[in-house]
Amino acid sequence: MASAGNRIAELCEEFWQWRLRESPEFATSTGCHTYDHLLDSHKPQAYGKRMVFCEKFLMTVEDCDDSGATAEEKLSLRLLKTEIQTYLDGIKFSPHLYPINTMEGPHVEFERLISFMKFNNKQDYDMYFSRLKAFPNQIGVCDAIQDLVSMKPEDCGIYEPLKKVPEALGTETVAKLQAEGRALMQDQVFPAFQKIKDFIEKEYIPACRPSIGCSSLPDGTAHYEAALRFHITCDMTPQQVHETGLEEVARIREEMQKVMEQVGFSGEFKDFLEHLRKDDSFYYPSEEELLDGFKDIANNKIRPRLPQLFNDIPDNELSVIPAPPSMANSPAAFYLAPSDDGSRPGIFYVNCSDVRSNPKYEMMTLALHEGEPGHHLQACYSLNQRNLPSFRRFFEDRRYYEAPGRFAMYTAFMEGWGLYCEYLGKEMGLYEDPYSLFGHLSFEIMRACRLVVDTGMHVMGWSKERAVQYMKENSAVSPKHIEIEVNRYITWPGQACAYKIGMRKIQELREKAKTELVSKFDVREFHAAVLGCGSVPLNILEEVVHQYIQDTKQK
Repeated sequence: MASAGNRIAELCEEFWQWRLRESPEFATSTGCHTYDHLLDSHKPQAYGKRMVFCEKFLMTVEDCDDSGATAEEKLSLRLLKTEIQTYLDGIKFSPHLYPINTMEGPHVEFERLISFMKFNNKQDYDMYFSRLKAFPNQIGVCDAIQDLVSMKPEDCGIYEPLKKVPEALGTETVAKLQAEGRALMQDQVFPAFQKIKDFIEKEYIPACRPSIGCSSLPDGTAHYEAALRFHITCDMTPQQVHETGLEEVARIREEMQKVMEQVGFSGEFKDFLEHLRKDDSFYYPSEEELLDGFKDIANNKIRPRLPQLFNDIPDNELSVIPAPPSMANSPAAFYLAPSDDGSRPGIFYVNCSDVRSNPKYEMMTLALHEGEPGHHLQACYSLNQRNLPSFRRFFEDRRYYEAPGRFAMYTAFMEGWGLYCEYLGKEMGLYEDPYSLFGHLSFEIMRACRLVVDTGMHVMGWSKERAVQYMKENSAVSPKHIEIEVNRYITWPGQACAYKIGMRKIQELREKAKTELVSKFDVREFHAAVLGCGSVPLNILEEVVHQYIQDTKQK
């Protein structure tokens, strides 16, 4: 008879292998290339089958006796239950019926998926062609899509692997592969994009929710509360989140006022923001210089100072590159974790569609969040925890529109850590001038504003214009970036609230550990405890830190 620990490990692995089979695209993103010839199914029957599997598997998990298991094994079992229950609790709102928005959709996801695949031999290209053939069936059935419809195959990101066919395959094979790929795109993929465009214009947009807020949907308030709970992983009400945001905005505004006085600016707050937005000296003139600036910050300024606050720093590569044109409506920057096999580095994408969306005074705080010690360090710590089950080591960083009807993301932990790392820039002495400190505060107040405008738009009747104006009045972020941000809050209800809520919890737990451990407190060990558990809900994070405190006291 298997021990409790072995049984838990078997259940975790069974669930993980089902996830990889059920979502070939997610499998590819993790570095598993077994299913590279397949695409996810979005048919209603597929969602029904997933729900049935989860209901049955949850009963099996709940029947598992964890007597005799270690604390870590018991935690894995709890998280497995939470993972499945989260999916079942949220799927009733059918968020998967809203798959196309300003940031997501087949035209964006497919290009990124192709970039995750490996292209070393002819078999790899055959799998790639299988996906090209399956793409029109997957989507069934606008400016960014129109661009794709009208371009040449060679100019499309999906064609990129065919520009890099290994010469070792031979000239004839290279030519055949390129010809086959070009024909597939011209005859099948591009017509599929046209079908998406027609569907969006004629059917999808007319059927979308009648106003920007979730409250305009049937059971809209319950939908928003579920989405908010999914992301912040605690039981705060929308009103409590809103009020917390107002308090934080007022507090951070006072800090920003001090910086204004420090640089000798005598005008009003709005005048200082206008000064920052219009002064050309705060902006790089070109995409190349902007990228070089981010690379210098990540490699030469931040990384050498990490040992002040962290032990056992992973050496996984961080690549800083421009976001693809298809993601021009995405935020100023975003991150994708490396593959488990090391074939793909962690990627810090910079939105270069408008260089003035990334002023110099905000670059340090942004790099701390997306790169190290933010999401890159966070992702690498999780990947390197080989003792944890796979479902705890990997994060499915896509299809945010599916929340709350998807497997857990623990956004408050993930994004709370990123925002907390912006704060760590102070401790590492990285905000070397008042303007970079103001940029840090501007980003922090933006996250506080999110608590106000997200809840405001979705359950309190705020208009988009009111949300945009509130952001402009309280943050130095560029007007274009604010427009993109507010569109994002409309699109992903509740997600933007997780940053500030998660950061406050991590800061609270750090202060608790420092108070209880006194001279035994080592911030590097605290960070190791927080990062070593993988992605978890905030209540579990509290337990992890409590255990770290007890263990440290006994040393």
